[in-house]
Amino acid sequence: MAIPSKTKNIEDIVFVSFKKKLQKYLNSYQIKKIEKAFETAKDAHHGQKRHSGENYITHPLDAAAYLAEYELDHETIMAAILHDVVEDTNISLEDLEEKFGKKITELVDGVSKLDKINFNSKEEADAANLRKMILAMSNDIRVLLIKLADRRHNLTTINVLKKPKAKRIARETLEIYAPLALRLGIHSLSIELENLSFQTYYPLRHSILSANIDKARGNRKLLMNKIQSEVTKKLNTESIKGQTKAREKHAYGIYKKMKSKELKFSQIHDIFGVRIMTESVDLCYRALGCIHNLYKPIPGRFKDYIAIPKSNGYQSLHTAVLGPHNLPMEFQIRTYDMDKLAQSGIAAHWFYKTKSSISKLSREQQWLNNLLDIQKQAGNPTELLGSIKEDLNPGKVYVFSSKGQIIELPKKSTLIDYAYSIHTDLGNKYSEGLVDGELKPPSTILKNGQRIIIKKSDVSNPDPAWLNFVISVKARTSIRNYMRSIHESDAIRLGEKLLKGCLEELQVSLEDVPQKTLKFILLEHKYKTLDQLFKEIGLGNKIPKLIALRMAPSFKKTESNTSYDIEGSEGLVMSYAKCCYPIPGDMIVGYPSQGKGIVVHRNNCKSIKHTKPNDETIDLQWSESVDNNFSASIMIEVENQRGVLAEVSALVAQSNHNIESVNYADSHDTGHNTMVFVISAKNTNQIKKLVDKLKKIKKVFKAERKRS
Repeated sequence: MAIPSKTKNIEDIVFVSFKKKLQKYLNSYQIKKIEKAFETAKDAHHGQKRHSGENYITHPLDAAAYLAEYELDHETIMAAILHDVVEDTNISLEDLEEKFGKKITELVDGVSKLDKINFNSKEEADAANLRKMILAMSNDIRVLLIKLADRRHNLTTINVLKKPKAKRIARETLEIYAPLALRLGIHSLSIELENLSFQTYYPLRHSILSANIDKARGNRKLLMNKIQSEVTKKLNTESIKGQTKAREKHAYGIYKKMKSKELKFSQIHDIFGVRIMTESVDLCYRALGCIHNLYKPIPGRFKDYIAIPKSNGYQSLHTAVLGPHNLPMEFQIRTYDMDKLAQSGIAAHWFYKTKSSISKLSREQQWLNNLLDIQKQAGNPTELLGSIKEDLNPGKVYVFSSKGQIIELPKKSTLIDYAYSIHTDLGNKYSEGLVDGELKPPSTILKNGQRIIIKKSDVSNPDPAWLNFVISVKARTSIRNYMRSIHESDAIRLGEKLLKGCLEELQVSLEDVPQKTLKFILLEHKYKTLDQLFKEIGLGNKIPKLIALRMAPSFKKTESNTSYDIEGSEGLVMSYAKCCYPIPGDMIVGYPSQGKGIVVHRNNCKSIKHTKPNDETIDLQWSESVDNNFSASIMIEVENQRGVLAEVSALVAQSNHNIESVNYADSHDTGHNTMVFVISAKNTNQIKKLVDKLKKIKKVFKAERKRS
């Protein structure tokens, strides 16, 4: 490796200027450690160039300089300077830890990509890297702050990349990283990320929109100056010390509003507004009164984020008014501290400087915990990626807990969403929910200001039907994860039962199979445990009879076949064929179906009539204790007359059978119609009694259990 030149270059000059910023808030010892990190990174990246042609060290140096603007601690600055050395140079994590310690190494590792692992697709790789970052930032949020600074600088030089790659990075930023910055309350960074990405992903739209904004700015400059003057004068009259500042909606924010509300640019009236900053909360509300006295407020356009802050800690009063010439415009009123927080977000908390636990940041902690739960319960990285994108979507509703705490939820959230937002166990054990003291169904959509009480029961479990109406990512992920775990345990239990039954046919027990043989079979199928083998059998991916023969090849099958009892409560790993609708009382047989487990058919089902009875079939019988409801199909031929469907349906309902579906077909040639009912029944005797009753109806020509 070439020896780096000791002469001063542009990076050294930039670092000298950077060091002056650091000296304003860091001590000499901390700055020396940052200097050491810079020299290490500069030497490690020596000779490396960015796509823009710049020396590579300019990139981590810029990321660190950006974080220094928020006066972040020396560890964060060091990690930002070193964030690419493990990924792009010969320096290992071990080398880094030896030189800079464990904390710096953990921060760098959290930001580093999983480049050494081969993924099936770019999307899968992105999702896996996101999962890694979430785990790291759950321990230390600074990982995300470094990543955001890294992404910001990359976007400033993104135009040198090939268009497909540039657009992919821009889209990822718009979907994930800009919303993450906003979620942490770093509004200024979120806006910068959005505008840089917008310019890359939609260059033409950005160009046209920017031109329109420039034009509108020129037309309204005098008007905005007049409004600022009027507001300042009014505040002074009321002895309210404050500062007014004109604000402008950024390009991507305007684009999102135009798209979501299907508006033209000329219909967007809040492009320009005024921000008022005061010394105290009391003065904020007094300033609000001044504005409403000065200009007419627009009904329904007032939001109090001081009393009820946003989830990222943002606080401000927002009000829309009709200004001069009846021009709609928005005022934001907040304290100076609130304004600083709005720009810096979580970076302004300085929890790392005081060695405070992140648990003190209750809102951020709640969000991070939810994020951690989502990543734990996601079935795969791609599912996680989709879940994170949904979680970052704006639009919230605010409700009160039983203890009076404000709980933020996505818009259109239900009682189930609320339960899972409090705790996963509360959602899983949901029994009933009260809204403002009234008992409501779990699908009830919540509204702002409602008080929610959830009752749980140890005998309750998540209902798969909840997935049809839950909104929040955490609720959906938790329900899916629970169903997945139940599905897996059912599969293991069924697989073990089937394998042991097949071994019994060979007059051998599982305990008799030598350990050497078991290990060989597990190795042959690439399973680590017997439970994995049981699971695959239960899911229909492996044939139990064939596995049994591999385990006991020297034994011969006995004369009598074993039939396996089923109770109808085997869970998702056992399903009942829709072609023949088997129910207790029917002779049945099972067929393994890959991924679906065992599919139960009537043994005279036409769809399996031509299937060879081989090692794949499983002899089944109904357990004597079976007492569940099953779906059954009845075919009824009736006269083509008005009211006959109602008469038949009434009889079915009166017989205590739930009607699941009805298929009604006209046959004009014969004057007869055919109705096929799918109903619930416990056994064949119930079906026989119902058929006998149906035959007694005068308009019914024929009634029978439908064959496949």
